[in-house]
Amino acid sequence: MAPHMSAVADRPPNSETTSQDEDYDDDKAVVARCEDPKEMGDKNKLANEINWQIDDIPLKYRIMAFCFVVLFSTGAAFAEATLGPLKSTIMKELNLNNAQFASISTASNLVNTVLPIIGGAVMDYYGGLYGAAIASGFCVVGSIIAASSTNSGKYGLLIGGRIFMGFGSIIIETSQNKLYAHWFNGSLLAFAIALDLAWNSVTTVIARACAVPMSRLGGWYGWGLWIPAISTVFCALIVVGYGVFERRVVPQQYRPVAGRDIVKGGGLKRTQAAFLNILRIARTVYSANLTDIQERTRGTTALTGGYYSSLLNVVVIVVVPVLGLFYDKIGWRMPFVSLGAIAYVIAFALIGLTTVNAIAPILIASFALALNVLPFIGSIPLIINDPTLMGTAYGMWSSFVACNNIILEVACGAIQDATPGQSYERVIYFLIAIKAWQVFEGPILDFLDGKLLGHVLRKNEKQRIKLRDEMALEGKEFKGWKVYKSVTMFFGGQYVIMVIVSWVLFFIYTIG
Repeated sequence: MAPHMSAVADRPPNSETTSQDEDYDDDKAVVARCEDPKEMGDKNKLANEINWQIDDIPLKYRIMAFCFVVLFSTGAAFAEATLGPLKSTIMKELNLNNAQFASISTASNLVNTVLPIIGGAVMDYYGGLYGAAIASGFCVVGSIIAASSTNSGKYGLLIGGRIFMGFGSIIIETSQNKLYAHWFNGSLLAFAIALDLAWNSVTTVIARACAVPMSRLGGWYGWGLWIPAISTVFCALIVVGYGVFERRVVPQQYRPVAGRDIVKGGGLKRTQAAFLNILRIARTVYSANLTDIQERTRGTTALTGGYYSSLLNVVVIVVVPVLGLFYDKIGWRMPFVSLGAIAYVIAFALIGLTTVNAIAPILIASFALALNVLPFIGSIPLIINDPTLMGTAYGMWSSFVACNNIILEVACGAIQDATPGQSYERVIYFLIAIKAWQVFEGPILDFLDGKLLGHVLRKNEKQRIKLRDEMALEGKEFKGWKVYKSVTMFFGGQYVIMVIVSWVLFFIYTIG
């Protein structure tokens, strides 16, 4: 497949051009992409959209880009993962109840119920690099504000800092996925996203294992938040390094396309990412409370519980990259959703309703996490036909996830407070019910994939690209790109309701 620029498309892959020729070709490409679709006709319009998508980038640039991009969110992930193991310590130091702590852990999701869509759209217009740079600044400022709460003992600073950091972290993740969709389009896209997830799991394992020891440095728990804050500064410098690489090292024809370079419309109505969303965030509640569950059900110490909790992501490190290769080479993504849900039901029951050694259910949950997360994140680029809308699509997805996180975490905190002895029994039953529903979600989504999207989620990358190109040349619309107004309206209504409910719940339990 040729680079995205129409004028470049006819050039032999290894031919040399002068700087003047390249500028001329670039101008021709922009003109070609900016023609009125009505004048071009449907066939030319589809072929033109194909030319925006680059899938022959040299391997050396892909590898170099990946090495930068994969580190963008490391600091934010490290800061996020330390909160769960420190639950009992923070509740004691700041005199909080379970619902209030749930508000802390979901504060980073509050603004993410709305802003990721806006941030994704802005990122699509200006490019993923700009989004990552601004978001890294939010992460640095937010993590410092949150860490300063340990000096002042003010609950409000922790909440405010987490809100700032949450907006930054989710936009960084969106920029990463947008950039992966560019650098690895048509080749090892799922594998690249899988490696990113695996690296985040490595970060999470380290953070959870180190959270309690860090909180005991010098006899002061504040280091448990200040050290992660320092790590966000280093990650911001990595974003700067990527900017130099993209603008100074990568040839023009292989750089990511920004929406401002292309005249078109469509925005939110042209994205279909919400199609994948059905309530499924029970794992977030589980992971955030895992250390405390062990302390209450098995009498483990916070330190031991933190070490055991770090195992939650161990299996992910190995299994997710393998799954990524499977999806790229074989396909069939949705059946793994049901398999992951079944594993979660088993893990929840063992950790909350029995007294077996905690390592067993934690490892089962780790396997479930590996099966559960990639099918969704890795499928979004397959159902979006335009790389300059990828940020908006991931922004929609992130907003749904943020709403789910707030509703479930605050609700579970309230359920636990209302349970005699504040045990986790009722919470576990609630989480099992959610995951039991998700067992049916795989077949449902596979059916919708066939009904609405031509079974693109069953196809491997080679099959998908071949079919996409053939249909474009014939002037036909690829089923995986078709947007249905009824689907958009349905999920739009669901989104509005979930935003209202999540904000109401958050402020009720935060102020209360």
